[in-house]
Amino acid sequence: MSNRIVSKTTLAAALVAVAASISFAPDAYAITYSTSGTSELFSLGDQMGTASDYDQLMVNGVSGALTTGQITLNTLSFTAGVNAYVPATYTYSFNETMTVSNGGGTQTLTVPFNISIDTADTISILGGSSLAFTVGNSIWDVVVNALTLGPNPGGTMTANLTATVTDPPGVTPIPGTLVLFASGIGLIGLIGWWKKQRDASAGAIA
Repeated sequence: MSNRIVSKTTLAAALVAVAASISFAPDAYAITYSTSGTSELFSLGDQMGTASDYDQLMVNGVSGALTTGQITLNTLSFTAGVNAYVPATYTYSFNETMTVSNGGGTQTLTVPFNISIDTADTISILGGSSLAFTVGNSIWDVVVNALTLGPNPGGTMTANLTATVTDPPGVTPIPGTLVLFASGIGLIGLIGWWKKQRDASAGAIA
């Protein structure tokens, strides 16, 4: 008799533990990202024949939650100086790494941009660069958005470089009603097991 009581108590405790783990388990699908930024770029479109502090572009890394829609990839800081003799346009690019959690890994992102040199200088980020991260059974596509920084007649301008994220994993959080349902099923099973044990004991006594 005591063995049956211990078994029932153990089974009940196990059911409570399972229900609690479902209710309070951390969200395994919370996905985060970070970007590295890159070294400061100097002398962009320099026409003076020597290295210059102007024009310069700072690309700072950021981190945050990876969600659908628009995210910030970098904060940009563009400092321009009066160094143009003849208007011209130059093409550059910068490389940085992007890391995604939950098995997404790290990849290198190349972002091309133009700088138009004139009395007021303008940097144009060419959108369209993309990365694809596989997380679980889903693929996250990250596409860089176009950005214009300027015209800058001299001094420093700042802006956020953004990207559009699509195709996230279709994860539906476990509702509380499902936890209650699972607990109820376990309780029904426990009652059925107890009845079988009771009938078996009665048969043995008879």
